[in-house]
Amino acid sequence: MLTRVRRRRIAAAARVAAAVSLGSFIAACSSGDNAAGDAERFCGEIELHQGTLFAPDLSSAAEIAPLVDLYREIAELAPLSIEAEWEQLVLNYETASTVVPGDEASMQVAAAQAYQSEQSAAEVKKWLVDNCALDIGPVSTIVAQAG
Repeated sequence: MLTRVRRRRIAAAARVAAAVSLGSFIAACSSGDNAAGDAERFCGEIELHQGTLFAPDLSSAAEIAPLVDLYREIAELAPLSIEAEWEQLVLNYETASTVVPGDEASMQVAAAQAYQSEQSAAEVKKWLVDNCALDIGPVSTIVAQAG
């Protein structure tokens, strides 16, 4: 028959083991922020295409679709901690690609989407500095963003 002290020690050891197992499980699930994406590849692709992504030289309408496609391809690599913000940038470029020159309504839709994505752009910039040591330069916004 187990003594009361021994039962308490066994119970305490079981709680510690459970806590360690749970902690290891949580760490494995959240480690590296890569559950949905690949941070190293994400950073690498952004660095490789930095000029195209953040200072595109669009001299014709034909160059818009490849830029939007590049944003979409990189979105597939986005880590969870920045995925939603990157998706906002994708949506911003997708919306901008629908602008019909001279059509005020399509221009207003694109302007509204650009305004809505400002905070995400600022957060992507900060994330890239913090996690990739990559400074993409200034992010132009209408409303000042923290960070």
